[in-house]
Amino acid sequence: MRVFHATKTLSALEAIKSEQKLKAGKNVADRTALLIHLSLDPFSRGSWALDVIGKDTNEAWIVELEIADDTPLEPDPSWDGEHYNGRWVVVRQNELPVHIVGIIHIPNVQKWEGREENCERRIL
Repeated sequence: MRVFHATKTLSALEAIKSEQKLKAGKNVADRTALLIHLSLDPFSRGSWALDVIGKDTNEAWIVELEIADDTPLEPDPSWDGEHYNGRWVVVRQNELPVHIVGIIHIPNVQKWEGREENCERRIL
């Protein structure tokens, strides 16, 4: 199954690349739950999804992934998906094996979200 994930730190991207898995993180709706966040839709400019994800940095990486078709997906408990890019889901596991299909580097999230030209670079 094709899904999309984003990170705002190079160290997290490098961990995904080297380990070929995603690790659970905290959810804005429930700070105690450790969840893996995925989008079933590709990230799109102007949705501001990249702007609200994770650390308050100006840089992000969008990772296109393949996961097992039988991965148990649940709706994101924050219910923000309809406002930020569509179909957000979570996986209630500590780790999720992935196969990386592609990576896009966004050096300036605000310019990318604002639809300025030349604001992304495919690195895989």
